[in-house]
Amino acid sequence: MSLRFTGHETFVVRTFWPKKGYDFIKKGGTFSAENAVVDLGVGKNMVASIQFWMKALGLFNDGKKELTEIAHFLFGEHGVDPYLEDIGSVWLLHYHLVRSNYSSIYNLVFNDLRKERAVFKKQQLVSFIKRKYSENSDNYYNPNTIDKDISIFTRLYKKVDYKSISKNFEDEISGLMLELELISSSIEEEVKEGTNKKEKVEWFYLHGENRNNFPAPILLFSILDNFEGDSNIAVRRLQIEANSPNMVFLLSKDALYNKLKELENLVSGITISETAGNVILVLPEGLDKWKILRDYYAN
Repeated sequence: MSLRFTGHETFVVRTFWPKKGYDFIKKGGTFSAENAVVDLGVGKNMVASIQFWMKALGLFNDGKKELTEIAHFLFGEHGVDPYLEDIGSVWLLHYHLVRSNYSSIYNLVFNDLRKERAVFKKQQLVSFIKRKYSENSDNYYNPNTIDKDISIFTRLYKKVDYKSISKNFEDEISGLMLELELISSSIEEEVKEGTNKKEKVEWFYLHGENRNNFPAPILLFSILDNFEGDSNIAVRRLQIEANSPNMVFLLSKDALYNKLKELENLVSGITISETAGNVILVLPEGLDKWKILRDYYAN
């Protein structure tokens, strides 16, 4: 798949945008229409941004030109959480953002970069993306575009230091993914390369943690969705394969194991088998990922 960057118009997705975008599309709205600004109640650039995020979050299939099943499930007439009040819904949208790969930076960081480094500065991420362009024999690398995507990525996920916000406060705290706290950062003073002058550099951290606010049923949904048809899954695969729980949700090994044990107690037929050092997740036949979600929201 070719790499795709830009389209967000430098706006992070706001918490209320998915529902707004869903209702607009459901009513037959067209983002390119002149009245889209009025119907959505936002500026022209934000209209384009909402359209982008609907695709990037896996809520609108750009090929089929239709709303997706997860979109109807969350935001439809009988949607389980149209205003994203449950943290599980935000985790679901994060999973689909990475898995859809409509916007490349999210898939690249969580699935690929993390295998190489859990701590990075902006220039290292730039170099990583540039290398991916080379590996794909893609000549459309644009440094300005990449710079903007990295800015949006960090603003969307990075833990907010409220004391450091000097302007655009509402803009800085409105990102949909902030409460997941997947990325933190620190400012370090370093010697600038090729000089003896010091400069301040921001380092970003992708920590594998316990994720106490991460619901086990959301984990199970992602496994059933990403490993569709598999009934015996090596836990090692859940740690290293593309869109696996450890990669997407930045779980530690212990956190993953504990969540799987939680599922063992929660869902009849799920077992964790350990033989000769191999840990296997055994899933019973007939598990329906959508029923798993419905039961979660019903409780």
